[in-house]
Amino acid sequence: MSDHLPQELLAEVLSRLPVKSLLKCRCVSKTWYSLIADPSFIAQHLKKTAARNSGLLFFSYSTRELVWPFKENVRYLLYPDESFPANPVEELDCPFKGIKRFVNIVGSCNGVFCLSDDVYGKYAEKAFLWNPSVRKIVDIPCPNFTFTSYGPYIPSLGFGFDSTTDDYKLVRIVYSHFIFDEIRPFVEIYSLRSRGWRKVKKDLKYFITARSTSAFLNGACHWVATKRGNGPGVRDVIVSFSLGEEVFGEMEVPDCLVKKYHYMDVAVFDGSLLLVASFKLTGEGCFTVWMMKEYGIPGSWTKLFNISHLKWIRKLVAFRKSGKVLLAKSFGDLVFYDPKTEEIFDTKIWGNAHSFYLDTFVESLVLLDETNEFTEVEASEDNSTNEILEDVASSSNSQLVIDEAMKQMVSCASFDQK
Repeated sequence: MSDHLPQELLAEVLSRLPVKSLLKCRCVSKTWYSLIADPSFIAQHLKKTAARNSGLLFFSYSTRELVWPFKENVRYLLYPDESFPANPVEELDCPFKGIKRFVNIVGSCNGVFCLSDDVYGKYAEKAFLWNPSVRKIVDIPCPNFTFTSYGPYIPSLGFGFDSTTDDYKLVRIVYSHFIFDEIRPFVEIYSLRSRGWRKVKKDLKYFITARSTSAFLNGACHWVATKRGNGPGVRDVIVSFSLGEEVFGEMEVPDCLVKKYHYMDVAVFDGSLLLVASFKLTGEGCFTVWMMKEYGIPGSWTKLFNISHLKWIRKLVAFRKSGKVLLAKSFGDLVFYDPKTEEIFDTKIWGNAHSFYLDTFVESLVLLDETNEFTEVEASEDNSTNEILEDVASSSNSQLVIDEAMKQMVSCASFDQK
């Protein structure tokens, strides 16, 4: 009987179903199978899914073993929005695991997560696109600029969706350790549609510090960066990269934050760009969050809250509907902070401070028609990976030492540029 329904009506009915039901519906007939896999139907379903809240949160974090090779154990969990951090309803099985590295979530868009294989936060050469709703993972090929071909480098990544071409893109900005005196980063873009990397020739005169978070908003990836010639460790502009036009832009940060903090990062909340600053250069453990009320207008920066009485806050993880803020401390504690009462609540969850990730879970059919291309990497690694691991091991044996080394490299870079 369904085969006699108008195609438009059938698509309208099916687009209201959850992903798990649609995966079963593909077995009904060839007509249904073709319809559900059609890109226009996938877009139609995503539009309806995005309009209604799933009521679930996607939460990820990692812990590290204390002996070499310091293997990362990553968990991906779904929680009811109202119960987090208690009572997870499901632990997701991601095939990207069992590797002697730090797994970083570069970003997510339309239910697709971009995972990068950061060797203890120092190098990023392997990346994957993963949609847990349809259990599909796409292997992104090795980029052009690698440790094997160029030696040590500092990478920055950004991920998002280009609505002008209906394409998912990964941006990779790489700085060689040996050319800090003349900043000429290597910029390349991976396109899911074209399945390959291509170099982008851009005169980017900023230094995006390693492990700076990226934020995707209004069709562009954003990072906090340092202008050449400023003092050591200072990052005082926001650099944006439009995925559609493939051009870089610049935004000013509030004057009161310039040359005041060791760390600055960007985030997105409620459709607005956030700037998060921590650890004052004077040694104070201050943590402050600002929101750009009007995108691209520097004069619209507004301070949301400031924490001065709580030390070692390293990362803003998420805002909650209750008004509380989820924060990660430098030594791995995950806590709630209430800006109104200034109270702190311990979640009893501990992990790598950089690894904590929390966002609304979006069900989608994106990547449904893709072939799973990932082959799990076992304990043995290839020669190039072992070279990287040895390089990391020779420079540090703990995350705190790595962070400090990165900070020193930024200081040296800024000093050389003066």
